[in-house]
Amino acid sequence: MSESMGLTVRTLDTVTCRDKIRLKRYGAAIILAIAGLYFFSFIQRVGIPSAIFNDLQSEMNLDAIVVTRLGAIYMLIYAVMQPFAGLLADRFGGIRVVLASGLLLVIGATLFPFSHSIAGLYSSRTLVGLGSCAMFLCMFKEAHHSFSGKHFTVIVGFLSLIGYCGGLAGTSPFRMLSDIGGWRNACLGIAAGTAVLLGITWWLSRKVDRSIPRQMAGNAWSNSVAVLTNRLNYPVMLTFSFSASVSLCLQMTIGQKFIEDFCAITALEASGITFTMMLFTMAALPVCGIVCKVFHNRRNPFLIFVAAAAVAGIVMILVGIYFKMPSWFFLCAFIPPALGSGCTPVILSMMKEYNRPNAVATSVGLLNAAAYMMIALTSQVTGMVLDWFDNQVLITAKSKIYPPAAYVVLFSILLTISLIALVSSFFSRETFGRSQRESEAQIDLIKVNPEGKTLCGEV
Repeated sequence: MSESMGLTVRTLDTVTCRDKIRLKRYGAAIILAIAGLYFFSFIQRVGIPSAIFNDLQSEMNLDAIVVTRLGAIYMLIYAVMQPFAGLLADRFGGIRVVLASGLLLVIGATLFPFSHSIAGLYSSRTLVGLGSCAMFLCMFKEAHHSFSGKHFTVIVGFLSLIGYCGGLAGTSPFRMLSDIGGWRNACLGIAAGTAVLLGITWWLSRKVDRSIPRQMAGNAWSNSVAVLTNRLNYPVMLTFSFSASVSLCLQMTIGQKFIEDFCAITALEASGITFTMMLFTMAALPVCGIVCKVFHNRRNPFLIFVAAAAVAGIVMILVGIYFKMPSWFFLCAFIPPALGSGCTPVILSMMKEYNRPNAVATSVGLLNAAAYMMIALTSQVTGMVLDWFDNQVLITAKSKIYPPAAYVVLFSILLTISLIALVSSFFSRETFGRSQRESEAQIDLIKVNPEGKTLCGEV
């Protein structure tokens, strides 16, 4: 037994059958622990600023664009760091990376409720973004290491479900905690929970065997170049990033605020709608993997559905504004984009299958980077559009109520983004769950050797 980088290491000749079973259990436990950290990072993503939008505006007298920037900063940092997080996960493994990023997440989450200035809010959210950026990729990397195979999409769907439970907790439950003890105490409680789980993850990491060599990560630069020059990735990256920006803008930035303003209901009632939206996403996560498997691992129908669902949801919202529909109608409008978000495991599997195996985290990291860049952009645009109508705002003791015209402009922009995603979705190549890199290599081999002859015999 020896120590290496803080992780307990065993050599192959000292590992008994009982040890192997124990190490596998610890390995599964640490994947669940990483999923738990992903859960807490998701609360940060969904709950701030959406659930406490009015609290921040009224307590600190902030403009809409200042509040929406809290979400935009998180998304921008998250997006910029995704490629680097992927490279680090491919190079050092998910466990080492998640421990370092988890520490940043705890520090940022702790500082945020103690911030009493715009600079303090932005700085702490930057740390939260840096700490959150590696959670999903590390979870994806460790799952790929332990469960890669025909059940991979189902496993990723289950692990993603744990994370999306955090998104669920970031809606009505987080709003209720804020109403009971104030938003600062609610945020501090979440930070404390994150710190405890990070400590558990560190303890588990010392029990996990990482001495057995994994597949070499390869050169980081060549991995990135290979992913970026692979034309198969372009339709998926465009469709996913544009559709995700629409769905998450509703979930995290403006959905609850829009319902409060247009339907004249309380923040807690409005958070119930985003809560239900997250429930549909969570329900879709495991189901989409199973349905995909039933339909022989077809991926393209799911990609098209993601884009079409975003279009359908925004069209319904615009219709609801025009006809002044009640809140239940907008709940129905939020459901299609929510279901589209639940197809994420299938989309990630497409990226894995389009690219070489030693660039798994890199390819998913670049996909996430494109998506969160778009989400950050739409969050910033949301604040700008609302501030354009600042002279028409109705100011009350607890909030600023924006006119319907502001939301018509905003959702028209989101509709345009959704339509671009829908067109792009029809240009993707079907994979049927098989690696396209290996398939292309076999085709090239057949072209070179028409009779199927190789140095080792028949293909």
